Formats: sequence, C-alpha cells, structure tokens
Amino acid sequence: MNEDEIKQLQRQVSKLQLEAKLRKSVANELERQKNLVQQAKEEAEEQRAILEVASDRLSKYLSPQICDQILRGESFSGIQNARKYLTVFFSDIVNFTAISEKMDPDELGSFLNYYLTKMSELALHYGGTIDKFIGDSVMIFFGDPVSEGAQKDANNCFNMALAMQEFLASNRIAIQQKYNLPEPLHIRVGIHSGNCNVGNFGSEQRLEYTAIGRVVNIAARLEQACGVDSILCSQDTHELIDNKEVFSEETKIFAKGVTEEISTYSWNAVR
Repeated sequence: MNEDEIKQLQRQVSKLQLEAKLRKSVANELERQKNLVQQAKEEAEEQRAILEVASDRLSKYLSPQICDQILRGESFSGIQNARKYLTVFFSDIVNFTAISEKMDPDELGSFLNYYLTKMSELALHYGGTIDKFIGDSVMIFFGDPVSEGAQKDANNCFNMALAMQEFLASNRIAIQQKYNLPEPLHIRVGIHSGNCNVGNFGSEQRLEYTAIGRVVNIAARLEQACGVDSILCSQDTHELIDNKEVFSEETKIFAKGVTEEISTYSWNAVR
C-alpha cells in the first residue's frame, strides 16, 4: 500500500468516524427530544388532573355554566354586569323553621343536603343557573349565561318546578321516614320573568355572580304568597308558557314592597 492509498484510507476512516459521531449525536438529540415530549405529556396530564380537581371543587360553589366560562376565561374577570331577560325561580320548604327546631342537627344537615342535591340535579337537568341557597330557600334563574330564548327559558323553568313538585309528591313519605322529619315535606314556588341586571357584583376582593332587580324581588314575593305544593307564576311568565291549561284563573295579589297589584296564575297539585 503506497502513501496515497494510506492517505485515502485515513480520509475514509475519518469520514466514517465523523459519520458515527454525527449518528450518535443525532441519536442522542432524538432521545432528548423524546424525553422532552414524554415529560411535556406527563406535565400536561398532571395539569389536566389538577384542573379537573379544581373544576370539580369550583363547581361545588358555582353553577356549572358559570364555572365552565370561568375556566375558559370568558368575561368573568372583575366587576361587570349586563341587562338581560331572565325567568327567576324561588322556592322554600313550608314550615322549615318549625321542622328544623324539632330535628337533631346532624339529621337536619343530612336532610337539607339531600334535598338541595335533588333540587340542584333537576335545575341542571333543565338548564337552570343555580344562584344561591339560603337555608332551605333556592334561587335559580334561566337566561344567563346560556339562553334558549325567553319563551324556552320560561318553559324550562316551569317544567323544572313541576318536576320538583312531582318528585316530592312521589317521595314525600319515604323522605319523611328516612330523615325522621316531624312533618311531611312540602314546598312553595314563585316564578317571574323580566329584565334583570345579571353578572358579577361585589368588590375586587370578592365577587358574586347573581341577578338583582325588581324582577328578582317579585319572584321572591310570589314564592312567599304561594300555596302549599303549588307554583305561582306572574302574568309575564304565564304568557311565555306553552301549556296554559294547567293553571288556575288569573288572581291579583298585593306583595310586600310592590306598589301595584300583580296578576298571577297558579299551578296546584292534585291532592
């Protein structure tokens, strides 16, 4: 082998060594990228799990529709509200104060949690936004943050109220026995429709997503004026409801804090 052949061989060896080094470098980089992708995937899964836990916890304190929009970052950052047409629902348990005074605190807590859970399930089934619980009282509204139109919202609200009354009628004895209630469980319901201010109210430190205004006040007054096992709707709501045959004739009432008479229509359970 002459000198030129040796040099050529050396160049080939050097080339092979360089190619080997490059292949090793590429392999190392591919492995590094693979590890980074796996790490990113694991971190994403971890963040998703954390988000699911946070969402689940948040949904215990907020209506799911509002919780979803907060998690998506949609217009829930700060004090802001808008004028919207809502159908507002109020309910409470008849004689709840007397019932609660006769019950063991633990049994009362278990019963109230059960009752509010069932009412919440029906509210969510019909698309209602659960505003708040005040003891045994429940406030729900339809029309925000998601609306199907004023007429559909009103019908959904009324059908929800019917479902609640029907559920209690079917389970009244069983509930009384299970939770040792001193008397059977009955509720009254008030529903009114109209323009409300709805959105974030409060301070920069603490906000509450709620609806306020005359419509809310009238819905609450209708609930107070409602009969046992009944649903009392205002004329504004009644005009939007499809099945008007289930209501009694128009009745005018005076409600506390409302200057003029209110035209109402009542659905009454068959006893």
